[in-house]
Amino acid sequence: MLDSWLWVLAFHGLGLVLIGLIFHLFEQRKAMRGANRQRMPAWIERMLRALFLLLLTGPTVVHMDTAVLPLPLLSPLVIAYGFSYCDLSEQNGGKENLVVRRWGLWQYVLDYFSLRLVKTVDLDPHCQYVFGIHPHSILPFGAIIGLGINLESLFPAVSYRVLAATFVFYVPIYRDICLWGGIVDAARYSALRVLRSGKSVALVPGGATEALHTDPDRDVVVLRKRRGFIKLALEHGASLVPVFSFNECNTYSVLKADAPLIRSIAAKFQRMTGLSLPLITNIWPRKSNITVVFGKPIPYLEAYITGLEELYTENAATYNNPPTKPPLEIL
Repeated sequence: MLDSWLWVLAFHGLGLVLIGLIFHLFEQRKAMRGANRQRMPAWIERMLRALFLLLLTGPTVVHMDTAVLPLPLLSPLVIAYGFSYCDLSEQNGGKENLVVRRWGLWQYVLDYFSLRLVKTVDLDPHCQYVFGIHPHSILPFGAIIGLGINLESLFPAVSYRVLAATFVFYVPIYRDICLWGGIVDAARYSALRVLRSGKSVALVPGGATEALHTDPDRDVVVLRKRRGFIKLALEHGASLVPVFSFNECNTYSVLKADAPLIRSIAAKFQRMTGLSLPLITNIWPRKSNITVVFGKPIPYLEAYITGLEELYTENAATYNNPPTKPPLEIL
């Protein structure tokens, strides 16, 4: 029996080293993060996923003594699941399942957090939107459950997808629940595919960095350098919709880690995977009255035109020649 456990530990140890080396090699490509990057060849993406799945299931598949299920039964299940696991559907619009989105489990979660959605205005179903959700917290329940599962109750005619970091889709079963709930890869090419299909997108701009600022006593939003979602909206003529999830940060408390080694490890992990490693003090999220409020859509071109007009009006008398020119005309 001891030999069996030693074999399992050795397998996982070598597997972790191999996966770590691969992730490190692709770190500069941000292969796991859903960032603004070039798409890698599909065979490389599938290889990464197959290796990760093998790491998680290998001992149960190839070693009878440690199998959770009998080997003849488990092996075909893992192999069959592998085809779905490696299909890269998260990069190609996802595979939303309306039956899953109506599971009673989600109502339990909504009730647990007293989670509700509030709209300040109606949205035009014929327009596209980029929903910017704030804050991220440790787990953005407002985005995952509120928008991923329940947004249709608020805006039934708006077709959309929620974006999540690539690494989310490496977690077996959890990836499938996300996909069925309408969540897809946050990589730029994936988001572009969704917008080009005529759907809207929802994302949490602050991401993993914002999660490190989780604090029940204050709300911190990481936004000033997050321009990617604004570019998406501009390129596709979509309106930006600000969304704030009140009391999102009340679900967890985080210890502040000042040790250089811990900060270094956390930063490395975040660069590779797009996920942060906050030191939470509670494993199970606390109950919280999460209220997700949707603001007024901002037609970004109109906001730009307004800013240009203000710039012109404020400086025309100083710099125009002659200064008696009529007001700026925009066609």
